[in-house]
Amino acid sequence: MSGAVFDGLPDKGTWKAWAVMCVAEASRMGIAPVAQPQLHVLLYLANTLAQLFDVNRIRGRVLKRGTYPFYPDVQREIDRLAFCGVLSIERVDYGPKGHLSAHYGLGVHGADLCKAMVAHAPEAQRTARLFAELVSACFGRFLATNSAIGPIDANYGDLDVVDGQVVDFSEWTEQNKNLEVAKYLMEQLRALRPRAERDGVRLYCDYLDEALATS
Repeated sequence: MSGAVFDGLPDKGTWKAWAVMCVAEASRMGIAPVAQPQLHVLLYLANTLAQLFDVNRIRGRVLKRGTYPFYPDVQREIDRLAFCGVLSIERVDYGPKGHLSAHYGLGVHGADLCKAMVAHAPEAQRTARLFAELVSACFGRFLATNSAIGPIDANYGDLDVVDGQVVDFSEWTEQNKNLEVAKYLMEQLRALRPRAERDGVRLYCDYLDEALATS
């Protein structure tokens, strides 16, 4: 998979790799299939918290629309992965006005592809560790029942950005409020929890879980 620009989507190959590794981790943990909203939330959180695992962000921008972050251009690539057997569509939910939401598992070619990526690329190894922690933390808390993190996520819920505008956390680190919150929580508990990169993910998911419970 290359990171070249195809069909207007930069880093198309990296987005595909992230989607495969995400679903692979969910499958390994026995919590697949992953619903479309869950997958987009995981991709978004991985992108905002990537620095904790020394992983390069793909695109630090997302259109603010709806109750959870969603990447329409990436969704097309996810569906292509399902059509070619890397992912599988386990079932489909039918919503209002013909809205469809698929649930994705690992396809017949997915496991081998994921193993090959992780075996040959250090960046893929770091990314797999990020998704391992993120999938475990999110499904162990809010994501199994609620994907609507939009109003309370530190970036996506920024009141200075209204629906229809772009949330941008890419150009200046101080604008990545997710990372700010995660690092703040890590600093408060560093003496008790020495695994900083893992704890940043888990503590931020704790924050989301508690915020959703009280919203």
